[in-house]
Amino acid sequence: MASRKLHELDTPCMLVHESKVKKNCQSMLDRCKRLGVQLRPHMKTHKTVEGGDLMTAGSRRCITVSTLAEAEFYAEHGFDDILYAYPICDVTKFRRAHALHKQLDVFHVMVDHADQLQSLQQYILTSGDTTEPWSVFIDIDVGYARTGVNSDSDVAVRLAKAISSASSTRLAGVYVHCGHSYYATSAEEIRSIAKEAGERTSSFAQRLLDEGIACPIVGIGSTPSCSQPPDVLPGINEFHPGNYIFYDLMQHWAGSCERDDIAACVLTRVISHYPDRNQLVIDCGFTALSQQSKPNARTYGLFVDHPELKLTGTSQELGVVGPSTLQKLDFSKYPIGSLLRILPYHSCAVAGLHARYHVINDQDICTGTWIPCRGW
Repeated sequence: MASRKLHELDTPCMLVHESKVKKNCQSMLDRCKRLGVQLRPHMKTHKTVEGGDLMTAGSRRCITVSTLAEAEFYAEHGFDDILYAYPICDVTKFRRAHALHKQLDVFHVMVDHADQLQSLQQYILTSGDTTEPWSVFIDIDVGYARTGVNSDSDVAVRLAKAISSASSTRLAGVYVHCGHSYYATSAEEIRSIAKEAGERTSSFAQRLLDEGIACPIVGIGSTPSCSQPPDVLPGINEFHPGNYIFYDLMQHWAGSCERDDIAACVLTRVISHYPDRNQLVIDCGFTALSQQSKPNARTYGLFVDHPELKLTGTSQELGVVGPSTLQKLDFSKYPIGSLLRILPYHSCAVAGLHARYHVINDQDICTGTWIPCRGW
């Protein structure tokens, strides 16, 4: 693809800053090496081959996905050792997972309830393909209260026993998402949450070992907890963060990264001025930026190099911009047709709205395009 300048791009569009993405990926690889843990990066934020290569240092092995569409996409592009980190429960997904189980050297599924496991094991037996046990992670909860069986419960131990004792399945390990780390407001608070999550996860793994249940992988994840981990995490041998490839304002405000680490933004054009109400309008609505915002603040994103501007509201294809304080806007600074950039509150949500990402270099030249997979 021929290089293009920013004014040649259709807007709104998503920009990915190549050098920042590479730095973010290498920093996580270095951090995991220093801590002695395996990195199993989550692909859910970007869902691209190029991003997967950077996150795995080109190995194309040991990744996490949140949809079977992602798993199929990465398998088609030569990735292996893929964890489908989503509780699997129905026959339509069993069939697709079965194809991946046969196609890949290593494919893992995940459960957090006995009924899910029973349905899976019944499907395997009914399929007649019992030569190779399915690799299954158990999803445990250590404080976030989304998915996952409570790590302190006997139910969790019984579920692990049911996985490991059957001929059709084997226990690959335990999986934890430390999503409550997103509510932190400092790196110190993140480290405290990660420390507690690590202790509860490794304690559960030890309970399994005491019961004679092998638990090879003991993993925790979330970009904050893996970006600002404690110096040691005894018993933890795998990290599975994802958002760190791009980061965003949510991560920055939590203490996970510096603002300059944010590697993705939305490019938009000024399309009209309204001096009588001290506002301008841009061609970026919620279908390009999402409606996720800082709680109680309606902060959908921040303008790069223009702290005096604030996105005050969005409709489907339009954004209304006013002053961030009570000052009068100088409309000559933002001619109609001029470009603005918006750092996203949540890059995962924004990336999911765009059919392609334009990759830019340090000179703001677009040097390539990443095409993400879509669907479930």
